[in-house]
Amino acid sequence: MEPLASASALQSTWSRTATKLKQTIDRTRWVTLTLSAIAALFAAVASQFATEHDSWRLRLAVASAVLLGVVSFLNSRLLGGTQVAAWTRIRAASEALKGAIYKYSAFAAPFDDQVHAAERFNEERENIAENIDDLLSLLEPNQGAGSAPSTRFAAPSEYIDNRVRKQIARYEMKAAEYAPVAKRLRRIEFALSLLAALVTAAVGVAGKNLFGLGFDFIALTSVLTTIGGAILAHTEASRYDFLIATYRATARRLDNELSCSNSSLVVPSPEWSSFVERCESILAAENGAWQAKCGKP
Repeated sequence: MEPLASASALQSTWSRTATKLKQTIDRTRWVTLTLSAIAALFAAVASQFATEHDSWRLRLAVASAVLLGVVSFLNSRLLGGTQVAAWTRIRAASEALKGAIYKYSAFAAPFDDQVHAAERFNEERENIAENIDDLLSLLEPNQGAGSAPSTRFAAPSEYIDNRVRKQIARYEMKAAEYAPVAKRLRRIEFALSLLAALVTAAVGVAGKNLFGLGFDFIALTSVLTTIGGAILAHTEASRYDFLIATYRATARRLDNELSCSNSSLVVPSPEWSSFVERCESILAAENGAWQAKCGKP
């Protein structure tokens, strides 16, 4: 039986599972950021109520504490080391299997031997699968073949178009998607930090009740600082800057390989295997760097 069909289906299952885990992590990070900001605001407003409004002060203080408790719970249950490691390990296995599938589909070494290619491919697939045996309970239902090829390529252009050029386009798209988000968050954090610095300076000169408004502006600086810190933590946890730089660098290296490749490459041949190996090594290096950076809770 041709091993590509079942391998493609397995890789698709791993990819969908990793995507779902990543979506849960991303949503949780945005929720905790929002709840942290609201909790800080509630705490600041509660501190401004006069003694005759103790009931409102208590309600807001309790609401703030409850929200912070929810944030702590979500961080421990959905953003801890176990959850993040499960996502990165399944994604890494998915990408490793995809790399093996493309090598096999392209008749590249070590799968360029017609006699033993299928046997070697099945061994490689099993070695990759063994790394996530403890995570099998997390896998999504199998829905058949995914984006990885389920048949071997008939010409070098098929590998180049379906693997190399498609990955270049994907990396450029993801970098373009993350760049405005990272820039927007940095601008918001910068504005909050600047405002906190200005308020702190004004309070240092005029006292905490500026302009006789009866509002403790020291509490406001605390809110601004807390929200700014939460945004910084969210940005760092999401690794936006790292991913943007890595995606763009990988796309550039792949594009350079295409520019240097010989259009008359023969399949199979040592030259063709060398080209495929260089492309897959670039992708593997990106996956390794991504796993090392994003695998931290």
